[in-house]
Amino acid sequence: MKQLVKLTFLLFLTIGFVQAQNIANSPYSRFGLGELNTHYTSIYSAMGGVGVGVNNPLSINVNNPASYASFYRQRFVMQTGGVHTTNLMQTSELKQVTNFTNISHFNIGFPVAKWWGSSIGLLPYSDVAYSFSDFDEQANAELHFEGEGGLSRFYIGNAFEPTSFLSIGLNVNYLFGNLTTSRSVIFEDEVALNAKNSRETLLSDFYYDFGLLLHGKIKDWNSSFGLTLNNGDVIDANRYELTERFRINNSIELIEDTVGIPVSVQGEIKLPTSLGIGASMYNENWFLAADYQSQDWNEFLAFGESDSLANSTKIAFGVEYIPNRKAINNYFQMVRYRLGAYTYNTHLQIKNQQLKENVVSFGFGLPMKRSGALLNLSAEFGQRGTTDFGLVKESFARFKVGLVLSDLWFIQRKYD
Repeated sequence: MKQLVKLTFLLFLTIGFVQAQNIANSPYSRFGLGELNTHYTSIYSAMGGVGVGVNNPLSINVNNPASYASFYRQRFVMQTGGVHTTNLMQTSELKQVTNFTNISHFNIGFPVAKWWGSSIGLLPYSDVAYSFSDFDEQANAELHFEGEGGLSRFYIGNAFEPTSFLSIGLNVNYLFGNLTTSRSVIFEDEVALNAKNSRETLLSDFYYDFGLLLHGKIKDWNSSFGLTLNNGDVIDANRYELTERFRINNSIELIEDTVGIPVSVQGEIKLPTSLGIGASMYNENWFLAADYQSQDWNEFLAFGESDSLANSTKIAFGVEYIPNRKAINNYFQMVRYRLGAYTYNTHLQIKNQQLKENVVSFGFGLPMKRSGALLNLSAEFGQRGTTDFGLVKESFARFKVGLVLSDLWFIQRKYD
């Protein structure tokens, strides 16, 4: 247990450091709250990102808080991991490759009572990182857009099992972080003053998501049906805005004056309502799961303004196969082999085109005999967007590594 406590402290420090190193680049992170992070662990990422209907006592499933009630008694679980993404962006004329590495998740789970389980964790919520230019022939000027920052999510979740076939759960989430964007107009005529508008938005507030799981046995299969709901909370935010005029001398911006008074505004950001429905079933060798999720991004408002967003829907499927989990003399018989896929009508609607994302995934769960830990690896290959209509097509490969550690929870050792 002492080793877990030390590792917990180090990982919190690491997460704080790595989240500040945002080097991703996607023009689509310009919209809404940025590039959303929804697949945290390599376990379920390898299975198409399923989770709504999953009830697994050996892992922490944040996507449905009702699953926390399934933790084994007197057993403490900790999960952490990292993610690397390589992204090929294409237009009809240009190509660019970017790379991004970060901590993907850190959370712990433990039973409080036979009918009560809890989880605490820190997760990335969204990332903003883009830099691109365009040319306005009418104004004879170059338009430059930049953005950086991100949001994080700290949560405390509890689940209760009032009956042997039903569990209900709630995540209390604290959303925090800052998003910085700027737009510049740089004229070809060196006599004209260039203009730059900068915005910094700081968010910090609570929101909630709910979960329900029905579970039981169908013949030789353990099965569960899950439901999740987020009722679209309102997040308090502050925005600082500044407009300046400047000249460029040897690639250095020289500020000439400020247009008006710098503005600081308090406002609100309306999150979308969301609904998830999922089911899973498993036996000694097989685990099968499927999800349907929707989010009403038409409701999204930031300081009273909407964005180029639409209602999103996602369908995911996943499977895991274990040849023989008890074959201690044949390691590959104990390995967990995973496969999945999802299709996602994203929340991005640009130039009247709703972007679609399709992904296939696979991975492995590698048991570590001496420690009892489980090392999880996953790979996802997908595509989003199109080069038609002047848009950007993204082809990406996302790799994750995760570690699940388990130890006894509040057990007093006895010696003769």
